[in-house]
Amino acid sequence: MQRDRYYTIGIDIGGTKIAFALIDDKGVVREDKKIPTRLTGGSEFIQNEIGGQVNSFIQKYGYSIMGIGLATPGYIDPVAGVVKNAVNLDWKNVHVIDVLKNTIEKPLPIYLQRDTAAETLGEYYFGAGRNCQDFVFLGIGTGFGAGALTSGHLLTGSHNMALEIGHLSVDEKGPQCACGNVGCIETILSGKGLVNRAYDLFDASHDPNYEKIKDSITARQILSMAKAHDPIAEELMRKMAKSLGFVCAMLKSVIDPERFIIGGGLGKAIFNMLTGEVEEEMNTHVFKLDDRPTGFYKSSLKTSAMGAAAMVWYFNNILPNSLKNKN
Repeated sequence: MQRDRYYTIGIDIGGTKIAFALIDDKGVVREDKKIPTRLTGGSEFIQNEIGGQVNSFIQKYGYSIMGIGLATPGYIDPVAGVVKNAVNLDWKNVHVIDVLKNTIEKPLPIYLQRDTAAETLGEYYFGAGRNCQDFVFLGIGTGFGAGALTSGHLLTGSHNMALEIGHLSVDEKGPQCACGNVGCIETILSGKGLVNRAYDLFDASHDPNYEKIKDSITARQILSMAKAHDPIAEELMRKMAKSLGFVCAMLKSVIDPERFIIGGGLGKAIFNMLTGEVEEEMNTHVFKLDDRPTGFYKSSLKTSAMGAAAMVWYFNNILPNSLKNKN
């Protein structure tokens, strides 16, 4: 049967939600959906939910689906199809591909990769990284992660852990991180870290107005407070800008990207607020005679699952129609 359109399925498993997308070879999202990540149900329950959603795509699009891309946080083995350790999911040695293959109704190739590496591919194929061979993707959401494309190739490293910097400890006196270390970058540059730091500052202020909200504060509320010039919220934003600027300086010195692409729910929300401060902070840390231009771009992906879907194209060395005649 002749295929008039090719589709790929992307699944992005996050600490609070799971995003699904079915996209065509022009980067058009034909269907997308988000469901909560029910961590209390355990990994098997989550995988069965994923299988059910994939089967609904298979029933509708069947023969035209080329494959499935699965993105998760943490330390993974993409060859064995195993999530070795995902702190934000509380997963250890989960054979996610084997389980999914036994759950779906149609045999399809399944590709596993870290979430930020997958989103890097999504930006390259369909987003703010199109026509760019060297860029860094920074994902700020529930956690923090990074990915990079260098000379048109995904940077993975010998153990598939390249740019797993969210759990790099940069402050030996910093707060405890979920990974067991202290002062990790993620304790500042993440939604969870932002809320935890806000709670501590609200609590230390002994201000009754902060006392009323400290137990229910959200990252979205903190951003609104910063826009309204709340002093503690503004201090939190300055800290985020300084930390992100430092991270960008480190990555600029090591990788020499043409662009930084900021994504993730929180990353996109703070982009317009902090980009100028981030770039200024970055420039204070790099070589003073460094005049390399480095742009800052906001992620333009409709859904994070587009990155997972892009893995199918990348690992089959296929150029989708979204990139043909564009490079």
